[in-house]
Amino acid sequence: MCGIYGRINKKSEINRGSFLSSLDTLKSRGPDNSGTYFDKNIGLGFRRLSIIDLSEKGNQPMFDGSGDVSIVFNGEIYNFKELKKELEADFEWKSQSDTEVLLNGYKKWGFDGLLQKIEGMFAFAIYDKRKDLLFFARDHFGKKPFYYYFDEDTFIFASEIKAIINDSEIKKKCQVDKLSLSKYLFYGYVPSPNSIFDKIKKLEPSTSFVFDIEKWEISDKKRFWNLENVEIRGDLSEKDILEKTEDLIKKSVEKRLISDVPLGVFLSGGVDSSLVASYMSQISDDVNSFTVCYKDYPKADETGYAKRVAQKLGIKSNLCYFENSLVKENFIEILNYLDEPLADAAIIPLYFVSKYAKKNITVALSGDGGDEVFGGYSKYKAQDFIEKYHYLKFISGLAKKLFKKDSSYFKFLDSFDESFYSRQFIFGSGGFLSEEVSNLVKDYSFSIDEIFSEAKEYDSLFKQEDNINRSLYLDCKIQLPDWYLVKGDRATMANSLEMRNPLLDKELAEFAFSLNGSWKIRDGEQKYLLKKLVSKYIDKDIIYREKKGFGVPLGDWIKNELKDLFDEFLFIDNGFFDLNYVRKLYDQHLERRVDNEFKLLRILGFNYWYRKYYEF
Repeated sequence: MCGIYGRINKKSEINRGSFLSSLDTLKSRGPDNSGTYFDKNIGLGFRRLSIIDLSEKGNQPMFDGSGDVSIVFNGEIYNFKELKKELEADFEWKSQSDTEVLLNGYKKWGFDGLLQKIEGMFAFAIYDKRKDLLFFARDHFGKKPFYYYFDEDTFIFASEIKAIINDSEIKKKCQVDKLSLSKYLFYGYVPSPNSIFDKIKKLEPSTSFVFDIEKWEISDKKRFWNLENVEIRGDLSEKDILEKTEDLIKKSVEKRLISDVPLGVFLSGGVDSSLVASYMSQISDDVNSFTVCYKDYPKADETGYAKRVAQKLGIKSNLCYFENSLVKENFIEILNYLDEPLADAAIIPLYFVSKYAKKNITVALSGDGGDEVFGGYSKYKAQDFIEKYHYLKFISGLAKKLFKKDSSYFKFLDSFDESFYSRQFIFGSGGFLSEEVSNLVKDYSFSIDEIFSEAKEYDSLFKQEDNINRSLYLDCKIQLPDWYLVKGDRATMANSLEMRNPLLDKELAEFAFSLNGSWKIRDGEQKYLLKKLVSKYIDKDIIYREKKGFGVPLGDWIKNELKDLFDEFLFIDNGFFDLNYVRKLYDQHLERRVDNEFKLLRILGFNYWYRKYYEF
């Protein structure tokens, strides 16, 4: 796992001092080594976190034998050993790294051919000096970040925005994108391809493009993998499906145990992390699990379940005690690391446990993705219900008057008139409704279709008529890469820790989407298949308990441990928000009349980010 950075100037040579300063902003992503390559108006940079092939031979930028082709690469290619066997006879090899497999794979199969063969998590740039081209790609689910900036004089790419805007002249050209701000208030994050900055873009998951230096243009942008065209198969019994699913997950876990450094697992005691830990314990004799313990918040503390899982599997349990007195310090630390506002308070304990785990391991496996691939959220049932009983919408208009606007029941009933794709991201986000955003944001003028434009486009691509799979697909394309995987990546990489996600395996996802949605949610039971599998190894009362998620007492923190922080940052007059409306939301929350915790977090997240980048 690493950080990559590159810059191409149209007319001038690279300022090496400025380049190195920008590269150093990525040090936490790669504390072990750094490397650069300069060729007049081109600079490539790399910060290394050593995971595979710890020798200097694995350092980057890496070059082919001729020196004409080079690569900077962030991530892990899990099938690199198999691919190396296909390539072995054609090249002289300098290392045992997956990076060299990418480099030689490009030379033999070409860029498009390479992308059809690799499995893993990645964001990389290949510079072909002979063709005056740079080739870029981001992995299938968007586990690894990739940002870029492009104008008439400069092209820059990086693993994080901080490296791009470290150049003060570039930063001056980047302003707040008002549409992205509005999207953030609905989603809780900014969906790709936009960022909070108007001139900085994210490369979407499973997408590649080419930068032509001579023509000075981005071209051939396309997706190299998709789930929307997977056809549902009806020829498998439940026994066949369970056996195939188990086989794929086991193989996925085994692939992700390839490492030359210590690794472990984040264990909550829930279905997904317990399943990953179960297969790890079958493959490895020495498994370390790490669990957050909420000493001051027993309602959210699931330590007892996690300890029982660890004991049942015979793995070591490391308990990370997170007290309320630690909240503010850790919250500020991770806010200072983030380059875009991200409204998810669960990043605080995840950052904390990552800091704790880093003392013992360098790689952590997690259960992320199980909900989005196998149906873990109640909104999937809600989407299916509304589509099947849409004729009830005339009743919903009356019934919603029985509930408060901040309740999940109100959102459910109010969304009968919304499109499928907008409902998808209004459900469960804890965000604002349209009327509320128009009250909050000054000069607000965006339509719902503009706000959910990415969701609308993806929704139009999905070919199946299965409501649950359609809902899962939208989350896999937007919520997962732009929210949950960003949260996991930033919380871990801020501590120089790599996270791997076995339940987001390419082949596993393809198989899951070939199954009817009723295999994911059956008779109201969410994650039906995964629960069936893990109940072979873990006590059923653990597996079939009520889903809690990675909950934190944010509402209480706002009134107590974080009150000073919210008092300071909610009412910054930056010209974007109506402060009287902000005061109304805050007072409602403090007086316990309405739970506005998620809305207040969105406002604070943006204001904190804005002051960090524009007022200091």
